[in-house]
Amino acid sequence: MRVVQLSDPHLVSAPSGWVRQRPALQHWQLALGQAALHHPDLLLITGDCCQDESWNGYALLRDSLDLLPSKTRVAVLPGNHDHPQRLRAALGRRAEIAPEALRLGDWTVLILDSHWCSHEGGQIGKGQLRWLETQLQERNLTSGPLLVCLHHPPLPIGAPEWDRIGLDDGEQLMRLLQPLPQLRAVVFGHLHQHWQGSMPERNDVVLLACPSTLCAFPALQACPLGRSQLPGGRLLDLSSNGRLTHTLLRWPMPKRG
Repeated sequence: MRVVQLSDPHLVSAPSGWVRQRPALQHWQLALGQAALHHPDLLLITGDCCQDESWNGYALLRDSLDLLPSKTRVAVLPGNHDHPQRLRAALGRRAEIAPEALRLGDWTVLILDSHWCSHEGGQIGKGQLRWLETQLQERNLTSGPLLVCLHHPPLPIGAPEWDRIGLDDGEQLMRLLQPLPQLRAVVFGHLHQHWQGSMPERNDVVLLACPSTLCAFPALQACPLGRSQLPGGRLLDLSSNGRLTHTLLRWPMPKRG
C-alpha cells in the first residue's frame, strides 16, 4: 500500500490569499498534483491545514481534493494552526479525521490529534491517550504493522526553538507506543522540513518529519536531495511483509503570474 504525506499547507479563507509571501492555495494544488503522480492509496495530511482557521479555508481544502482520483482515501489531522471542529465539519464526509484507526491492507494507520488550544505546542490529552490505549487493547491493533501519525514531533529533536513547542505529553505517548513490536514509524509535520531520527531504545522505529507544501523553514538536517528550500512531501510504501520504505519528495516552486 502507498501513502503520500503532505503537511502544513496553511490555507486561508481567500483563494488568492498569500501566507509567508507565497500563494498558499496555488502551492497546495501543485502539491496535490505531485501526490497524484504517485497513485497513493491514502493521502495523509498532517496538520496546519488552515492558517486563519476559517470555514472558507477548510472548504477550499475539501474542494481541492477533487484533484485526486475519487477512490483515493484521505486522512487529515489537525495542527496548532487549525480549528478541529471546523475541520471535521467541512471535511468529515470526504476524509477520515483524527483521532482514528485506519486499516490499510495489512497495516493499521493511527492518526492522532495533537491540537492544543491557544498553544503552538501540542498535546494528545488524557482522553485521547485513554482512547489510544483502548484501541491497542481491544481492537486487535497488535496483529499487524503499525504506522502512527500526528502533527507535532513526539519527542524532542535537539533544536531548542522547536522543542519548546513540541508535544507536551510526548513521554506518555511514547510509553504506550514503545513496547509495541509491530510499530514501524511515527510521522509528523510542524517543522516545515525533512528530519529523520529513531525512537530511543527502538532503532527499528523511524521518526520522520515532512516538509511543508507552502514554505521551508531553516534545515535541521542535510536534505538528502540537496534541495531543502523547496516545498515537498513524503512517500511511504507499506509492504505486506511489514516493511516500510520512505522517500523524500521535493518539487519546484509554482510559477508566479
